[in-house]
Amino acid sequence: MELGATTEDLIKTVQVQAIIATPQTLAEADFMACLGNHNRIPILSFSGISPTSERSHTMPYFVQTAANDLLQAKPIVSIVMYFSWPEAVLVCEDSAYGTGILPRLTDELEGKGSRISEVVFVPVGATDRHLVKVMDRLKHMETRVFIVHMRSSLAARIFVMANGARMMSKGYAWIATSSFGNGVDSLGSHDINSMEGVVTLRPTFIETDHVKRFFAKFQRKISSYDDHFHNDPSMVLLWAYDAAWAIATAAETARLSSLASTSGTQHELPITREMLLVSVLKTTFDGLAGKFTLNNKGYQQQPLSYDILNVIGKGTRTVGTWTQEHPSLICFKNIIWPGDSINVPKGPSRKDLRIVVPMKHGFQEFVNVSSNSITGCCIDLFDRVMKELKYEGNYTYMRDSDSEDSNHLVQKVHKKQFDVLVGDITITVTRMENVMFTVPFTEIGWTMMVVAKKDSWKSMWIFEKPFTKTLWLASFHRINPEFRGTPWEQFGTTFYFIFSTMVFSHKERLQSNMTRMVVIIWVFFMLILTSSYTVNLSSMLTVQHLRPTVTDAEELIRCNYPVGYQEGSFVKDSLMDMGFLQPNLRSLSTMEQYNQALSNGSVKAIFDEIPYLKLVQSQLPNKYTMAGPIYKSGGFAFVFQEGSPLGRRVSETLMKMLESTRNNTAVNFTSTCLENPITSVNKKDSGDSPRLDLSDFSGLILISTTVSGLMLLIHLATFVYKEFPELRAAVPGESGWASLQWVRSFF
Repeated sequence: MELGATTEDLIKTVQVQAIIATPQTLAEADFMACLGNHNRIPILSFSGISPTSERSHTMPYFVQTAANDLLQAKPIVSIVMYFSWPEAVLVCEDSAYGTGILPRLTDELEGKGSRISEVVFVPVGATDRHLVKVMDRLKHMETRVFIVHMRSSLAARIFVMANGARMMSKGYAWIATSSFGNGVDSLGSHDINSMEGVVTLRPTFIETDHVKRFFAKFQRKISSYDDHFHNDPSMVLLWAYDAAWAIATAAETARLSSLASTSGTQHELPITREMLLVSVLKTTFDGLAGKFTLNNKGYQQQPLSYDILNVIGKGTRTVGTWTQEHPSLICFKNIIWPGDSINVPKGPSRKDLRIVVPMKHGFQEFVNVSSNSITGCCIDLFDRVMKELKYEGNYTYMRDSDSEDSNHLVQKVHKKQFDVLVGDITITVTRMENVMFTVPFTEIGWTMMVVAKKDSWKSMWIFEKPFTKTLWLASFHRINPEFRGTPWEQFGTTFYFIFSTMVFSHKERLQSNMTRMVVIIWVFFMLILTSSYTVNLSSMLTVQHLRPTVTDAEELIRCNYPVGYQEGSFVKDSLMDMGFLQPNLRSLSTMEQYNQALSNGSVKAIFDEIPYLKLVQSQLPNKYTMAGPIYKSGGFAFVFQEGSPLGRRVSETLMKMLESTRNNTAVNFTSTCLENPITSVNKKDSGDSPRLDLSDFSGLILISTTVSGLMLLIHLATFVYKEFPELRAAVPGESGWASLQWVRSFF
């Protein structure tokens, strides 16, 4: 560190009492602050770079006579907001100095509704080849507003490279911080020509007569050493002069103070470094840069204003101002933007997107690639998100020669052959290394699907299922005349009496105490039986009615059962990690293959992600069911190039849709892919309580209606037989009426 070594040599060898310096990096400022604190010597800096803020209170000997560089964050944000740019890219030096402004810019922009969409770091010693790569990266960004924060020499190289990459053309906006603005006038005409349209800023100074005389005298003095040296007036020179004046004034003040308190001669006055520091902090005067005044921590307190400069022609011109008293940009001249344009760049460039989609043989409900069109619920969802974003550019879905291999498509997005990958692409750790995934828009996880064993609850005879095989029967003594008659009549009366006790009371009078006891016990039993029957029948109608034939993956592994997985899925590797053997794994592609493999028993279970399995269940209801634990996976997501601002905005939009209680994206996405909404499809299979569907008992209702109608006809015919003898006489023979009477006896 050249500046640090020079400072240390001045302290040890020359034994100076104070040092005036201009650190160019944060590391130099930190080192000099530590050096001054260690040797107890005041170091006056006329650079805007301050030591690390956390250590400033422990470094009292570092005095900053220039305004802090971080103060320029506000005027920069004012420029962005003046032209209503929603976002900007920060191109900064890869050092503590370069990144130091990022928190301030981020906070200020977010408070105004804008943001830093991306940060590009440029090494201090970057080669031209590296800068070409930086330009290529910047050129492919949507945002065309760039804030450049680095030392002037590196910034000048950036602008020269940008000009070569045709990025100093219409539609681009470049804003450079004061480190560039302070030194832009010293650049050669060739460099200036390559950066026309750049907007920069530098601290404002009032060009008084005193300032004019100083610069004239300064220029004559410098010219005596170098005829070719030229330096226009700048705030940095004024800060340097004021720093020198401040230390001289402080030394004189300290000497007079010491003279008043001692009896020594003027040449023997003991002026210590501590006295000099105290005197500097108390020094105030009207300097060339404005009023010189420091706070108790040694920082310049003078409110700072900035001139907004526009690089044009062979130099710069002032087009606006910004002041701390009125923190808003005032533009009094039109800015000439890159490309010699007076039209304000729009900011984010809604470029046309190249979107690749996977082409698969099965599950085309998600993405269906045909010769004429590309459709599917993934396509519909992406269109909906882009509509929500109000994306102004065009985008085109296209297929690729490797579109059947999702991993290859992900790599092509990484290599910038495509901008976006849209489809049923699962987030995995390997794929995340080089690309950006949005938040997942489907249910997360994978599990197994097996054949379901059906309960017989849909049978029309379900009403008799709650009964047990053993029934309680009661007999009644024949002394009761109501129960007298033939054995067949006694059985009918007793059977009718027993079952009717569940519904209504009877007029029959029981004469035997034993019979009464039996009836009491029976009625109590009927109460319990009726309650149990109701509960059991309700349970049979409302509980899960599809039971998996296999519930444990360990059983499949232990018994060496063959299992299936979707072709090309990451599930295969996960199954092998679980312990499944390669010969027992079957690759399947379509829903028809899933159905065929499970139906004929060629696989005992199929492992796949939940969205695919739910789709199978919706198409083949009550045939298969999911079982076993749900294993974690990333879910489906859209794929963008790494660091894509559009990818972040798509994620934010998806997240808002997911968080909306009225518009759950995961539910609506699955609903689009299934024939019926996910909230109602396979309700009986989902574990929820389904509603009773009378169509399930259509057979029982038909039989009951038929029997009731037949009974009504028989009773009507019997009534006619008894009440209208003339009709009976008109019917030849008595056999028909006798048969009718015999049938009626059963009812």
